[in-house]
Formats: sequence, C-alpha cells, structure tokens
Amino acid sequence: MNSEITGVAGLRDVLSELGTDDINHHGRPLSAHLVGTHDLLAAWGNPAFIALAGAFHSVYGTEEFAARALPLSSRGKIAALPGTEAERLVYFFCVADRRRFYDVPVGGPFHIVTPAREHQVAIGRDTYAALLEVEAANIVEQAANQEGVPQSVVQFWLRAFESRRMFLSEGAVAAYRVALGNYDAY
Repeated sequence: MNSEITGVAGLRDVLSELGTDDINHHGRPLSAHLVGTHDLLAAWGNPAFIALAGAFHSVYGTEEFAARALPLSSRGKIAALPGTEAERLVYFFCVADRRRFYDVPVGGPFHIVTPAREHQVAIGRDTYAALLEVEAANIVEQAANQEGVPQSVVQFWLRAFESRRMFLSEGAVAAYRVALGNYDAY
C-alpha cells in the first residue's frame, strides 16, 4: 500500500485527488460514500486490503453507477494506492454484474459475470466472500445516507444478503439486517 494513505484524512486526500469530490453520488460527493464504505468494512474487522477495496470500489464506474473517477486503463495507478490485492477486488467489483453474485452456487465454483462480454471469470471463494463483504458495506452505507429507495429494491438486497450470510462477517450481517430491516422505503 502506498504511504499516502495513512488514516482517514490521508484516504480523503487521495480520493479527492482522484476527483471523487466532484462526482455526485445520490446527492453527495462520491468521496463521502467511498470513505463511509471503507469505515464500515474496517469497523466490521476486515483486513486492511478489503477496507481499502471498499474505499475505491467504484472509481472505475460500475454497471449501475456509470460515473467514473478513472478509466480501467488506470489500474496501475490505483494498484499503487491501496495495493494490488485491493485493486484486484476493485476491478472485479467494477466490471461484474453484481446482482448475479447471488446466482453463484454457495458451494462454488465461484465466478463473476462481466456484462460487457457476458462471460464468467473464475474467482476463488475468498475473493467471492470479499466482494460480497464490499457489496454489503456499499449497500449499508447507501441505506444510511439515501432516501426514497423502493421497497422492492430494499427487499432484493435483504434477501440477497441473507442467502449469502455464510460468506459475510458478523458485523456485515448485523449491519445489513438493521439498515435494510428498518429502512423506510416507499
């Protein structure tokens, strides 16, 4: 990991330099969402590389959030920041059809589906679990800071996470159950 990222202030500075302060993420800067996602992952006891993956999880844009701080051709630049292990998770998170994470058999084989090419990329169980953990933090962080999400969407995520709770940390399970179970959707 690059020594520029020391503490939350250093993380905020790095994300700001990438332009995430200027990208709107549901009414607030993307940087606020990224830091919040990082903080949840750290609070849940995840290894630093998973928390850092959460801090950069959508810098390349995603299927659902098209705004991007950097193109995929900048992978080397990002890898130099949180480290190659974290960047690999960021890359998978950004290129995957994340709703199809829940189509993967719980016993494996584990894979992601890339919508751009509509093909499967094999990944290991630990990578799969880490991607689900980042997704849980992503959704919990949004639920705490975003209003007006339809009940059908909230229920989708609650069912999806429940179906994969065996891959998630105790902190993630407790957090999504509270955040989504108490969400005031319309």
